[in-house]
Amino acid sequence: MAGSRPSKPGGTSNVVPQLIDALGRRIIRGDVPVGEPLPIEERIGEEFDASRSAVREAVKTLAGKNLVRTSRRVGTIVEETDDWNLLDPQIIAWMLSERPTRDRLIDALAELRMIIEPEAAALAATRASIPQVLKLFATYENMVTFAEDTVRAAEHDVEFHRAVLAASGNMLLNSFARGFGLLLSANFELSIQVNSAFIRNLKDHLAIAEAIRDRNPNEARAATLRLLTKNAKDLDEIREHLAGRTTPIADATDKPLPTSEGDGKDT
Repeated sequence: MAGSRPSKPGGTSNVVPQLIDALGRRIIRGDVPVGEPLPIEERIGEEFDASRSAVREAVKTLAGKNLVRTSRRVGTIVEETDDWNLLDPQIIAWMLSERPTRDRLIDALAELRMIIEPEAAALAATRASIPQVLKLFATYENMVTFAEDTVRAAEHDVEFHRAVLAASGNMLLNSFARGFGLLLSANFELSIQVNSAFIRNLKDHLAIAEAIRDRNPNEARAATLRLLTKNAKDLDEIREHLAGRTTPIADATDKPLPTSEGDGKDT
């Protein structure tokens, strides 16, 4: 298409990332439906002013993400959505950039968090080392400090939940946490738009950290469930609000921020 081509690259190594990004986004958007072939190598190469070897390298990368499969008989076919590697950071980023796929991904994340995080917190209450417990409280204090800075607040929120997974002592959960960050960031970037949601939920993070410190797996599990239930409600509220289907989001609270000394606990 006229005007849509990237500038002519200096070499194959420069154009391959452009090809991967452009083709990946088209697949995620559904421009090329599941089960249908991508354009032939020659056509892709013409559009991006790329060599056939660059196109092949990009397709090989997409195949490694399970977005496509190649066959000599039918070409490069878009795989079923269920086969996509949904923990691949690039696929996550592409899906989050499109409203329909973003909403589906966030909903799936909410379910997954309900399945995994309460038990991870319970495990952390029995297994966390002293440095891991200290990291939870340090991260919580950073959440309090940057509560009015949405970008920094979301960063420390993600760090807190990844620290809980790491403290579970399960090597698969710890590995899973590395692919979890982008999803959690998107989740928090949405939920934090609900007035005072981040501040309201601080005491639940504190309760989780304290339960892990106190070696109380039942309370760690319960506190995590309370937090995730509120998070799901916040996400529903912000999406309805953005869609213009509800009244303005609730006013911000004047309650002071809870601290790790315990004054933020419910009475």
